[in-house]
Amino acid sequence: MDARVVALIVPITAIVCFSGLLAILRKFENEERMAMIEKGLTPPQKESTKVNPASALRWGCLFMGVGFGIFLANFISTVKDESDALYPAFILFFGGLGLLISYYIQLKLDQKHK
Repeated sequence: MDARVVALIVPITAIVCFSGLLAILRKFENEERMAMIEKGLTPPQKESTKVNPASALRWGCLFMGVGFGIFLANFISTVKDESDALYPAFILFFGGLGLLISYYIQLKLDQKHK
């Protein structure tokens, strides 16, 4: 069998199997809820998801730091040609800096609300 055919069949099979598994799990979950209703029991309600503002702040600062790191690495690489290590170094450095900034912002907000 040609390698291209196998490379095409494997992801398609994985997607179909994963979708079938999700459909079967959903079907059994529905049958369980219907059986509880028939017996007069109230099925447990799904909890509503709340947005955590600290998480949004953390992700926002992280992505801003990563974006700034990519921007700065690209800016420096136009000036110098020796920039192979700049991208990962700047992405990690400014991503970590963004996380530290989000930590201190959250610390200030927590102290303000106490």
